[in-house]
Amino acid sequence: MCEVTENTSVPTSDIKSHPEDKNNNKASSLFSNSNKKIPIVELTLEEVSYEPVTSTLSEKQIKTKDEVNRTTVLDKVTTKISPYKLTAWMGPSGSGKTSLVSVVAGLVDPSSITGGSIMVNGEEGRLPKKLVGVVWQDDLLLSNLTVEETIYFAARLKSPAEMSEADVQLVVEETMKELGLLHIRHNLIGSPVSNQRGISGGERKRTAVASELVIRPSLLLLDEPTSGLDATTAMSLMSTLKGLASLGHAIAVVIHQPRTDIFRMLDHLLLLSKGHVVYDGQACAARSYLESCPGIEPLPVETGIADWISDTIIADERNSLQKDGTMKIGKLAEHWATAQFEAAYDVDDCANDSASNGKDINSGKELRREMSTLTDLHNTTVKFEAGFAMQLRLLAQRTIKQRRMEKITRVSVLLTLTYLFFTALFWWRLPDTTAYIFERNSLLFFILIAQGNSIVTGSITVFQRDRALLHRDRAKKMYGVLPYFLAKTASDMTNNIVLPFCYGAVVYWTCGLRTGVAPFLKYLLAYYLTLSSAQSMGLFMGILIPHMGMALLLAPAVTLFQFILGGFYIPLANLHVGIQWASYISFARYGYAALMVNEFDGRVIPCAVDSEVPIAIGGSSECPLPGELVYESVGIQDIFANYWFNVGVLVLFQIFFLIGAYAMLRRSK
Repeated sequence: MCEVTENTSVPTSDIKSHPEDKNNNKASSLFSNSNKKIPIVELTLEEVSYEPVTSTLSEKQIKTKDEVNRTTVLDKVTTKISPYKLTAWMGPSGSGKTSLVSVVAGLVDPSSITGGSIMVNGEEGRLPKKLVGVVWQDDLLLSNLTVEETIYFAARLKSPAEMSEADVQLVVEETMKELGLLHIRHNLIGSPVSNQRGISGGERKRTAVASELVIRPSLLLLDEPTSGLDATTAMSLMSTLKGLASLGHAIAVVIHQPRTDIFRMLDHLLLLSKGHVVYDGQACAARSYLESCPGIEPLPVETGIADWISDTIIADERNSLQKDGTMKIGKLAEHWATAQFEAAYDVDDCANDSASNGKDINSGKELRREMSTLTDLHNTTVKFEAGFAMQLRLLAQRTIKQRRMEKITRVSVLLTLTYLFFTALFWWRLPDTTAYIFERNSLLFFILIAQGNSIVTGSITVFQRDRALLHRDRAKKMYGVLPYFLAKTASDMTNNIVLPFCYGAVVYWTCGLRTGVAPFLKYLLAYYLTLSSAQSMGLFMGILIPHMGMALLLAPAVTLFQFILGGFYIPLANLHVGIQWASYISFARYGYAALMVNEFDGRVIPCAVDSEVPIAIGGSSECPLPGELVYESVGIQDIFANYWFNVGVLVLFQIFFLIGAYAMLRRSK
């Protein structure tokens, strides 16, 4: 008998006819509508060990700094993920389940896999990442996208380019319907970190699952897909996965203590304890095997089997804890390693369930005929489903939608208006005389430094937040680095700068700078290029420094250093020879020089009126004062007194930062 619930016998026929399992037909019909043929994949792990590099403060490691410290997370794990089967990986926290997901998905450093082999359809090698879907417990969803937009972008980027827009929309619609997301399709994802209201935790999980289901991957791995879901929703989701498995998908689910109805749906079960295999076989035979192990109490009456399994493994781990705090291998893991299928249980008890999804999964010959070779699997996949142009368009749309509620918000608009109010209050309609030359100089510098620092900091924080999402999407081969970089840069060069740009445009007229359309347009060009150079520098620093805390600590200092070398605080000619060279690599120098030349070049400054005190510029009390003397007095001379030269250097600065950022982004992992 196959006993999977309380201490009562449940006939196999009753398990197959469970009412909840009728949802399988619904799921099967839903996903079978697609014309896409799913490559059949069977993935086998044989004696695989995973030992990643870890940090430690132990005395031994401090003494041997040159040695690499590794921690054994998975120890000689042998298991199989088969098509037409719903596989579950269970075990207490810290047993290595999530690490096993990373290993199977090919998302770990190959050097960390220190033993064993991974087989795909009987051949040693790695499955193409395009055929693997992964749903992580910590979903990385963009907060300002709606549920439908999130699923659509995933579907369009992962679907073949020849697939029509109508077909993609149909898949998105059906997936949302199956996972119960239609009623929140237009709701924003939201973010609990930034206290932005959005969908619930369970709805976020279902949205993350939907983003993977839309392409029907051959191998689907889910890390805690039911966490945060109520019992009914969790059952519905697992029924969908069961139906997906019936179509030939190989599905493995990391799950904690599922309810009995969900446990009944499982075909294959892997139990882990501190990285060791405790059991690997048919789910309905797990109870018989564990009860046959020495010292294991039978399943108590009215106790769910999943709860009992978890309690049994945890108790075994506690008994394995030694006095010095180290953990030796548990008795359950030892028993499995030595006895395995020689244990006192009958695997034939589950034989009738082998065709539970309408496919005789024990028919090895039939299944083998359906499987492609590993070479064929690699040949039938392309690096990216969507072409470059489509990637660029979709990523630009996604970035713009995400940034729409980040930069142009009530707070940012209010802050800009506050800056504008005080700027106008301090520099309102400056008289055009020699008595107010210093005020004009200070205004031109202030509008740069007031906006430049916030732009640098904003660029750093935005990329640091997107870094994890980019790395995860790159691992899934959803898109290339270049279209992502171009889309993000184009978005940042507009969204990051739109409000500061509007601020600068209004200040020009409220403060009475040089009149005329041509000077105004040249002012806007130099102002924009200076701000965009600051934005590009922030992006460069955000990629160069992977730790946000350190990047935010250094950004204000670097930006301030750039502005000090701009020529306002200390005239460029008066800079110490030891630091004078650094002014040539300051984008603020060229931005300030361009604004100064645009404001004063070719002009004659009228004399101060009787009630005003004229200012001597460069030791000259000449009146009216030639405008060239104003910017020459701060060291803007020779070629640097050419407006277009300074604009050209600002363009070069921006190109340098962008190329450097892109190069580092491609090398980042």
